[in-house]
Amino acid sequence: MTDTLIASNFETTAPTIDQFVGRVKSLYSLPVVAAEVLELTACPQVDTSALKACIERDPALTVRILRVVNSSLFGLSHPVSNLSQAITMLGIKPLKLLVLGFSLPEGLFANVAREQLEWYWSTTLVRAVAAREISEQLFERPGDEAFLAGLLQDIGVLALLGQFQESYSCFLASAIESEANLEELETESLGFDHLELSAALLEQWNMPAPLGRAIANVRTREFHAGGETSSDHLTRVLQLATLLGELVGRHRLSSLPDLLTLGAKYCGLDKSRLCELVSDLQPRVEQLAEVLALRLPDGREYSEILIAAHGQMSAIAIEDPLPSISASERTGDVLSQVHAESARLRFAVQAFLQGPSAKAGQSAPTIDVATSSQTRTHDHSFERRLVVALGKCRAQRQPLSVVMLEIALDNRSDKQHQSILSEILDTVCREEFCCPLEIQECTPFRRTLILPGCDRQEAVHTARGALQAIETAIEQQNALDRREQIHVSAGVASAALPSRNFDASRLLQAANRCLAGARTCGTNSVKSLEIY
Repeated sequence: MTDTLIASNFETTAPTIDQFVGRVKSLYSLPVVAAEVLELTACPQVDTSALKACIERDPALTVRILRVVNSSLFGLSHPVSNLSQAITMLGIKPLKLLVLGFSLPEGLFANVAREQLEWYWSTTLVRAVAAREISEQLFERPGDEAFLAGLLQDIGVLALLGQFQESYSCFLASAIESEANLEELETESLGFDHLELSAALLEQWNMPAPLGRAIANVRTREFHAGGETSSDHLTRVLQLATLLGELVGRHRLSSLPDLLTLGAKYCGLDKSRLCELVSDLQPRVEQLAEVLALRLPDGREYSEILIAAHGQMSAIAIEDPLPSISASERTGDVLSQVHAESARLRFAVQAFLQGPSAKAGQSAPTIDVATSSQTRTHDHSFERRLVVALGKCRAQRQPLSVVMLEIALDNRSDKQHQSILSEILDTVCREEFCCPLEIQECTPFRRTLILPGCDRQEAVHTARGALQAIETAIEQQNALDRREQIHVSAGVASAALPSRNFDASRLLQAANRCLAGARTCGTNSVKSLEIY
């Protein structure tokens, strides 16, 4: 993704994320020692004596840093017994990054339950250690900054848990259990995700800019082959480390194909090199957890998980690529429960942002899972046609995109106006999209289009043009009462090169979530995702 696209994505959600950060910044301020370390190391000539004295004012932090430095993570030939030796052997920058990584605001952990902390640290430590190893072994570049980025990537989760507690905790548990994309669900519920919140908090604390940019780039899940800046490198490393963390930390076997695909493009990663990486990873994660006095949940050996993931890949590769509709329906049921938790979380966020002005006694709404917006909106034949289109694009090595267009309006519109809007939507779909293979009317005010041979950038550009055409047509026909509010939104999901085992329902689910995210950002908004 280009810098321009990243910037525009931030702008669409800025009001909500700014509101949230504005409310919590006083609760989560960077500790004094970390702030002073940032100030001292910003000088061209760093005063090492002052730096050492600053860190030593926090004895617990000093002990933690020395224990980490002496662990197998750094592989030093001689033990380090004091900060002076650490500065001499490691240098200023690695030591600064360690201080920042282990000086998070205490308030972030104050309201987080033990089982949630276990999940957080089991994911975070695997990703941080993996990021360091990937940077050093696969990219042959220093891994200190990658280690810090891996540690800080999910601090937004802690902030959300601290503020919304049970609401976010239930939401998080549902997302993990369903193996849904957490960032997409958060965007649908909040208008932003925890990675965007992490980047915003790092900026608030004046952390090194490449960290926030890399975390912001990771949330797009796009291919980042170009660029040689520090943030470009961190983005590539974090993408791979995140997928590896999902695989061995969360036992999400479906992450392996994406890991191998991106790894091969970025640094020539293959199965053999991945096996070597994983074999070195687990003992270092366990030692780091012991050094930090953290309890990790018991689990399988990383190497066993990797073998199981390879086995699943092989089994899927020889199966009929047509998905089971009954399996898809079961997935829809699980996601419906996730959507119910999303609605409760959305209510909690609105109440938080309203603050004291929220109505006393107001309670979260009861969500009927059976009628939530995650229920099935596409018939079986449409999904089958999508599978056929994916097969043709795969054979021709072409991309494919799914676009969802929606007109949202209030209840004042009469049946005549509703009929006009539906006709406008149909007309725009026929005229703005060159050759959609299929168009389905999901509701009177929503259409889903299959665009074979259309990549993400082209689909987003066309969707924006379609939204503008809808607004223009409505104005020309005077189709609405002037008092009525109308919002037009679009969600786009694309597959650059669909694999043989690609699940077509992922495109529909992703487009639906993107549409929900666009809906929260106001009129004429487009959200998009690339699915690997």
